[in-house]
Amino acid sequence: MSLWKRKKKADTPELERDTDDSRRNLNELVLQSIHEGVIIVGPDGNIRLANPAACELTGRSQSELDHVYYDSVINLFDKTGNRVSEGRNPINVALKTKEYGEVRDLDIVAADSNKSTPVSIIITPTSEENPNLIITFRDIDQELKDERERSEFISTASHEMRTPVASIEGYIGLAMNPSTATVDGRGMEYLKKAHEASQHLGRLFRDLLDTTKLDDRQIQPHFEPVDIVAEVKAIADGQIPNITAKGLGYQFGSGSVDQQLSGGKRINQLIYASIDKDFLTEVINNLIENAIKYTPAGWVTVNVRADNYNVQIIVEDTGIGVAREELTHIFQKFYRVDNRDTREIGGTGLGLYLTKQRVEAMNGRIWAESEVGKGTRFIVLFPRISDETYRQQKFLIDNQQAQGRESIDF
Repeated sequence: MSLWKRKKKADTPELERDTDDSRRNLNELVLQSIHEGVIIVGPDGNIRLANPAACELTGRSQSELDHVYYDSVINLFDKTGNRVSEGRNPINVALKTKEYGEVRDLDIVAADSNKSTPVSIIITPTSEENPNLIITFRDIDQELKDERERSEFISTASHEMRTPVASIEGYIGLAMNPSTATVDGRGMEYLKKAHEASQHLGRLFRDLLDTTKLDDRQIQPHFEPVDIVAEVKAIADGQIPNITAKGLGYQFGSGSVDQQLSGGKRINQLIYASIDKDFLTEVINNLIENAIKYTPAGWVTVNVRADNYNVQIIVEDTGIGVAREELTHIFQKFYRVDNRDTREIGGTGLGLYLTKQRVEAMNGRIWAESEVGKGTRFIVLFPRISDETYRQQKFLIDNQQAQGRESIDF
């Protein structure tokens, strides 16, 4: 006979009485106890609920937050000390798009003490039947301090190690040069592998230094108005030798709502954006090099599209692709897709992270779409500027250069 007897349901009536009221009480207890600030905003922008942690971060009482418009009581500031405009406020963006959003480069300022707290903001829309936004504010002050310390260490170590690595690479190059050294065939193969490894280390240290400089905002974008189609084409065409050397096809095309047919011929109107040319060059080159690296055979396509508000730059390949579960991670620092196809391909795991940093520094967005075995598409989006804005900014820059003044930021 078993020593263990299953109790009858009647023996534990309290388990059967898990009512809606008790679940609501438990939910309320969790909400009141967690350290993250939680605010629920309705589709009209009015606050429907705020927990105590949210009251502390905003410097408002429960009554001050109850059923008032979010922007009148949630003071968000950027890192330059300016209050975030309605157009760049992530809550306002989520109210309009009904899309998930996450930012960690804003500060929330308490109304009662003017205390500024760096926060990570996660905005999650609820169902269409109950269209609210659940907004979570997490204090990341200590996290940012730890990141700065790590960045300082990485920057110092990378700077110190670049010199000996460059020296090693130089001596290996001399040993491989027939005019300075005599090496047999097997020795040459070893030297080639050592040379490739030293070059890889050099790229890694360079990327690490760039990462820390971007993270610490030591590198700031210099904005100028450009004809984005011409600019992107010039950058992309510079990669043609690398594309053809891999045996891949290349195509550049542009399309937009501006395209019109006149006399049977298609006319492309000029499309303008305000960007940093050096940043854009690194972004496009990095994406094309990435496409070349992960495309054994097929095509690399670069395209520019636009509507009345935004410009999209698309870099697409027919390569090995990325699994859906990996797409959310590929822009993370040091992340590399690990599978049979990618294991033999070198890389630092920083290229896409640096690309994302540069795109966002130019007020843009980047994301990827992919299917394993069919290829990957990277989309970079920038705000479009009008013809009139282009002429005004161009005039200011030309006038500034004529007078030898420092740069103007737009």
